[in-house]
Amino acid sequence: MLLKSGMKTLPKITTAKYLVGSLFAVALMAWSPFQTTANAALITFNFQENGSNLALGPVSTFTESGISLTASAFLTAGGATNLYAKSQGSGETGLGTTSDPSGEHEIVTSNFIQLTLPTTPATAFLMISLASVQTGESAQVFFTTTPGTLTGATLIGTVTGHDGTVTIPLSSQTGFIDITAGAGNVLLGSATVSTGTVPDGGATVSLLGCALIGLAALRRKLIR
Repeated sequence: MLLKSGMKTLPKITTAKYLVGSLFAVALMAWSPFQTTANAALITFNFQENGSNLALGPVSTFTESGISLTASAFLTAGGATNLYAKSQGSGETGLGTTSDPSGEHEIVTSNFIQLTLPTTPATAFLMISLASVQTGESAQVFFTTTPGTLTGATLIGTVTGHDGTVTIPLSSQTGFIDITAGAGNVLLGSATVSTGTVPDGGATVSLLGCALIGLAALRRKLIR
């Protein structure tokens, strides 16, 4: 069978290939991550910006590439404690506290570190890395809108038995990120943020899926 196309007739298979190719191009454009992140910059704080192996007080602001991130240290029972910038080699470098009863200057179950997201320019938390998580120990990352307390905070992720990372969802951006120990003592290794255009949380991925489903259905129908 031939399909009419103006003054020309094209074989069915040729028309199908043309339409499938066009739809695939649309799908690729929908998927392109640069559509939403072209103006974004990734910045990682290692919490050694203000010095190493020293107490920093209850609040300290760290600056990388002109972006400032504030960390505060609190006791879970209430009240403040002091931050400690620790640097003891691979796996033992990060931000801890001075109220670690072991004297290792890390985060324990009785205290936590709270990160305040910078708002100028528009910034999003992407990932929290945990360090000094040994066998039998665990680190927990929470989201909250209440400063200075873990009460009512929402657990985002847990790292157990080894160093690891927790990804921060887009729904957990308008408040604070809290880091504590579930067991033993741990360190806040680093925090990565994105500035500029914030990723759209999967809208382009969903669009890509719809486009590819339509592509497959059209291809089956025309080439059958």
